[in-house]
Amino acid sequence: MQYKIPSEIGSELKINRLFYLTDLLVVLILGGIGFTFRYVVHSSFVWYYAIFWILLMVAWLIRPKTNPKLRMVKALFLAVTRDRIAYCAIDKKEGEDGRNGDQI
Repeated sequence: MQYKIPSEIGSELKINRLFYLTDLLVVLILGGIGFTFRYVVHSSFVWYYAIFWILLMVAWLIRPKTNPKLRMVKALFLAVTRDRIAYCAIDKKEGEDGRNGDQI
């Protein structure tokens, strides 16, 4: 049996090509929470509840195309909690702003 040791401490362990160990844990935890609270939902809404939890798990696990190292939940959390007052300068090369390079 061959053991693969990750090169970094923070790297994720892969179960297969697309599925990581954290993905399995998220599915188990969210599935357990959803299974536990299904008794709170009225019997006519159980299917909607199940579809909601499946969509929640998928939304939790997918990775955005703009930053594939983050999960969608982390990207949304960072977008919601960012400091909207802090600004950072974007440095432009001379002449890139549409002027001929003439500085006043």
